[in-house]
Amino acid sequence: MTSDKRERGSLSAVDRAGIEEALEQMIPKSLDDIVRSSRDVLQIGLAMPDELAIRATAIEPDRGTRDTIEQWRIISFRTIGLRPDTGLEGILSSRLSLLGRAVGTRGSWLTSEVVQIDVDGGLVLTRNSLYRLGSRGEGEPPPDDLIYVCAVMHGWGVGDLVGAPSFFY
Repeated sequence: MTSDKRERGSLSAVDRAGIEEALEQMIPKSLDDIVRSSRDVLQIGLAMPDELAIRATAIEPDRGTRDTIEQWRIISFRTIGLRPDTGLEGILSSRLSLLGRAVGTRGSWLTSEVVQIDVDGGLVLTRNSLYRLGSRGEGEPPPDDLIYVCAVMHGWGVGDLVGAPSFFY
């Protein structure tokens, strides 16, 4: 028996420091930091102007939007020389997705593949839905969104394949 009078369940300063250090290493600092293995197969980053230009077009809002995405960014999943042994082919191919904060759910959101982008009209059409664009985010996404991308990749079944930190919602 120890003479430690800490309350049950409380952590020592050393324990807290260890947990903080583990979390610091686990939470990605950028989109690029999500892929920690198989970097020769997949890269993630903010979409480049040429990737956006291919999908830029006026979108007629002929149907309702699914949600408004605030602090949005278009991100690119870039597959590079897929090898048959990676397990990624057919699961994830080069694509753009809209990432941000969904107003309706009040949380991070990552869309299916972006098909058309109308920044001036404030709309993005994905394979599954039409989204309204709110305020645009600047630079790398915040930690909550990076964690969400990791969780989604694990949901897709590719998180372990590319060494994405394990987060689940």
